[in-house]
Amino acid sequence: MSEDMENIQQKDTIVETTTNDPSKSQIDTTESSESKTAQVSDQTSNQATNQSVDQASGQTAEQKPDEVKIQVEPPKVYPKLPERELKDKINLLRQKIEHDERDIRTIFKDISLHNQGGNDLKAKRDGLNARVKELSPKAAALRKQRDEINAKIAELKAQRDQMRGIGKEFSEKIGELKKTRDDLNLTARGRAETLEKAYSDELALFLTADIPLEHEINIFAKLIELSQRLVATKKANEIHSVISLEYAKGKEIYTDMDSLHARIQALAQESQKSHEEMIKLYNEIDTLRKEADSYHAQLNEKFKGISPLRKKVSALKAEIPKLRDELDVYLEQMKQYQLVRDGQKNEGKRENAKEKFKKDGRLSLDEFRLLVESEDIKLQASGRKG
Repeated sequence: MSEDMENIQQKDTIVETTTNDPSKSQIDTTESSESKTAQVSDQTSNQATNQSVDQASGQTAEQKPDEVKIQVEPPKVYPKLPERELKDKINLLRQKIEHDERDIRTIFKDISLHNQGGNDLKAKRDGLNARVKELSPKAAALRKQRDEINAKIAELKAQRDQMRGIGKEFSEKIGELKKTRDDLNLTARGRAETLEKAYSDELALFLTADIPLEHEINIFAKLIELSQRLVATKKANEIHSVISLEYAKGKEIYTDMDSLHARIQALAQESQKSHEEMIKLYNEIDTLRKEADSYHAQLNEKFKGISPLRKKVSALKAEIPKLRDELDVYLEQMKQYQLVRDGQKNEGKRENAKEKFKKDGRLSLDEFRLLVESEDIKLQASGRKG
């Protein structure tokens, strides 16, 4: 039994028996258990820090962490066990702690594998979203440019329509003037120069020639007719001048309309170009967003798989300190058993040393120290007289 206790205090690791049965493995010291558990806790904390995934990808902005309610549990009282049961209990607790620590390491490996794929998905998703963010302002700028051009086109079309109305008024006025001129030309039936010459010839004949009365009456009637025709042709010429002037003004209007139309066509082509480029960018943006949404959905699925693993780790990390506390209690009980055994052992050595001292007065250094500590031998301080 004494050798077992020495093994408990001296060994730093659990040594499995030849049967590899973990239930029969030797008991570690308190220092070994605490150091190993602290090591695992440090490793798991580092892994959790290095391998953490962007939780914002798996949670919406509206999600908030639940408030943590701290409940102080009363200290748990553990029963005092017989020494044999105590050994089994200590081994069982240590095996449980090691098992939980192995589970934590295994779970973190699984989380790491999930995170590797998740990081790839996140990188792809973020890359696509960055591309969308880059293209969106360009598409918006093209939309604005197109709308501004269309507004300018609408303004020019309004000006052109206004000119078209003015041109129509000129056309209607010129048409009326042409009708009047043509009616006068029908009345005149000749050019002004021709009519003036004919009128002059007939007037000279009427005034100078000695002609019969009947012929004179005919010439006078002809003079009246030529006078009317001459007046008509002069009015027709005046109207023709007005028509030419109005036509020149109308031509200027239609020239300006042609210029406006050319500008409208050029702007329409520019607007169409901006529209096509904008549509091309928006189609690309839609494709990129759909692909990014696909990666985001896959990422969410991965987080759904990681979440139970994290909960399991949290449960194990909460359980291990409790197991260590229980282990410490039972190690303390085992220590008390050892102290009692050591006391009994020293008592036997003390009786043997006392018998030996009484018998021949000779003691070993350990025997002498034991009797001094038990005050069977009292040392007196001696002073030197001056």
